[in-house]
Amino acid sequence: MAVVAAQNGTETSAVSGRVGQPPPRKLSKEELVKTHKGYLKKQNLSPDAPRPVKQPVLSEAYPASTKSIRDVEIMPLSDLRVETHHRGKGIIVKVISMPFIGAGAVSIVEDEFGNVDKLAIYNQGDSSILSGVPEGCVVGVKEPYYKYNGAENDYMICVDHPSDVILLRFADPIIPESLQLGPLLKTSLEWRTAGDTAFIERDYPTAVFCYTEALETAEDDASEAPIYTKRAGTNLILGRYDTAKADALASLTGGSSDWRGYYNAGKAAYGLCEYKTSKEHFEKALQLNSKGSGIQKEYERSLARLREEEHGEYDFAAMAASLSPQNVHLDNGSFLGRTRVAESKHHGRGLFATQELKAGDIVFVEKATLMPNQYEPARASAALYAMMVRQLCENPSLAQSVLSLYPGKDTPYERTGAEGTIVDGVPVVDVFLVEGIRTKNCFSAPLSTLEDTKPTTPAGRLAKGLWTHAAHMNHSCVPNTMRSFLGDILISRATRDVAEGEEVFQQYVPVSSRVDERNLQYKHSWGFECRCTLCEGERRSPAAMLEKRKEVLIAVEKACDKRLPGRHGESEKFVPDAAIRSVDRLAKQLEDLHEPEVYDKLPRLMLIYPCNWLVGAHRGRKNHAKVVKYGLKVLRNFGFRVPAGDDDKEVAAWDPRNIFSKSGNISLMTIHVVVALRRLAEAYQALGQQETSKRCTEAADFGYQMVTGFKNDSSVIEK
Repeated sequence: MAVVAAQNGTETSAVSGRVGQPPPRKLSKEELVKTHKGYLKKQNLSPDAPRPVKQPVLSEAYPASTKSIRDVEIMPLSDLRVETHHRGKGIIVKVISMPFIGAGAVSIVEDEFGNVDKLAIYNQGDSSILSGVPEGCVVGVKEPYYKYNGAENDYMICVDHPSDVILLRFADPIIPESLQLGPLLKTSLEWRTAGDTAFIERDYPTAVFCYTEALETAEDDASEAPIYTKRAGTNLILGRYDTAKADALASLTGGSSDWRGYYNAGKAAYGLCEYKTSKEHFEKALQLNSKGSGIQKEYERSLARLREEEHGEYDFAAMAASLSPQNVHLDNGSFLGRTRVAESKHHGRGLFATQELKAGDIVFVEKATLMPNQYEPARASAALYAMMVRQLCENPSLAQSVLSLYPGKDTPYERTGAEGTIVDGVPVVDVFLVEGIRTKNCFSAPLSTLEDTKPTTPAGRLAKGLWTHAAHMNHSCVPNTMRSFLGDILISRATRDVAEGEEVFQQYVPVSSRVDERNLQYKHSWGFECRCTLCEGERRSPAAMLEKRKEVLIAVEKACDKRLPGRHGESEKFVPDAAIRSVDRLAKQLEDLHEPEVYDKLPRLMLIYPCNWLVGAHRGRKNHAKVVKYGLKVLRNFGFRVPAGDDDKEVAAWDPRNIFSKSGNISLMTIHVVVALRRLAEAYQALGQQETSKRCTEAADFGYQMVTGFKNDSSVIEK
């Protein structure tokens, strides 16, 4: 899926000075049609051809129309003005060409006065006829935007917001007489037959259109029920679950054949993740058709989802085993009852624990609201944006959860409050608002966090998804939760004990060791400065000390050649004594630059890299005592409480299994903590301290559960 950016907002010389004016010259109908036919010959309509997505540029944002086509003043195409949004106006035009399908659908259109222009419709889903309006159809465009298209005398009506254009019924009285064709078919039976033909040909959008016309021309209620049934089934195929559910319930007649209506309603509710409603519909279907094996199967699926929702019962190992590049959307529900959304003292709203949680407990499990199966990072953002727009158009019930999320401050206008409401039979969808919400709330997700921790995992394979419950979580550099992924399932686990009513936090991105750099990133990407315990504590350290630490860390990285011995399961190379002494000296110098009054109970993130390097260097030389020394320093620098010295009694009394739940622990949990515990277990084993080695292994496995989301043998990170 290619990404097509909107035209740069800087006006070219061809349009400068003409904003708000008529075009200097409008191409004739013959010129437009001729040029358009040339494009049609070049287009690739292969089903395997990637269709580009025009992602909006937020600096060029303009609001979607919230008016009905019947509440605007209809204007002729000749009144269109360059680079103008014609507020309070509308156009009604007939499509007089086949569409050119690219990032949008471009057609030649004509109004009732014989004026001709070019219409480009973007951001329509593949299930919509408007994604490629057939020749002869009549459309209404609300508050049209007329823009320069980059070439001499090349202008077009640009429809970015999918709700700004309406496909009008052939017999709609708003259509001017000269554009009216009259109904192509006369009777409900003819329209129904046409719908059946389109369905057989797998032209599902046309089938829905025909069934809609059949319902409009139906002579009595009795003839409507089978048409509603057909349209419900077709909408199910298209993923239009809201409409499918409404159609299924509208098909009910009170007879025994209603089992199919309840079955379709149950399927639609299941598609919307409304499992309780789905269960109830399937129960009614079974009462009318107890021998329906398909109904029983769907009923049992609903029960399984309800158990997940109510009790958080998951077979994570089986879920992981079922994953594949072709199967990323797992058939599982969300478990959200341990948290609630409420106002936060940090940033707007946040998530809060509704009960006491222990380190390692599931905080919540959430199925993605929206996540395309696209793991190419360059395409993943465009794919998610396109899915968000399409699903908001096709399933308006998503609006409440999606459109309530924070979109940032990039759009230059306030929300109208009408986003998501139904106007002219379709929900108002503002693509710039949607893009703002995507950029501020989406997560990057590997196919499986478990697989992503293994040394052989290919780098850079990430999808983009929207989990609306998780999106309410605020950021902390030392959060009390950690997220992981299995396909489109997000698992959040507590990394330390959480009290009832306490706000739960997550990392938005991996935390930089330098407080100034990471807060520049937060400011740029999300518009906030982090006020977590670590950031606030580190700000007490003078700027001059920070600069000294940065200088020494740069020297450390240079001395280490920016590589960790034994990283990702590679065998340790023999590191010369001189190199170890140099890094050891620099690490001690860096440690001395961390003021005790500031860092006594805080992580020291700048020290993690050199201590990890020294663990690897000494491990390669089988110097187990030094591995223990620097392994403990790694844990300490992540903020965990560990023995301070080499006292054998202190080490013997130390239980690493308790480091995650220590009261008042200000720590940062990552995969590197698990690796450090594995290295310590290995070194203690070699030193004959079997019990401590065993405890470190158990602590590593416990920590690995937080990282991957479920119980796994942490030894796989080295295989």
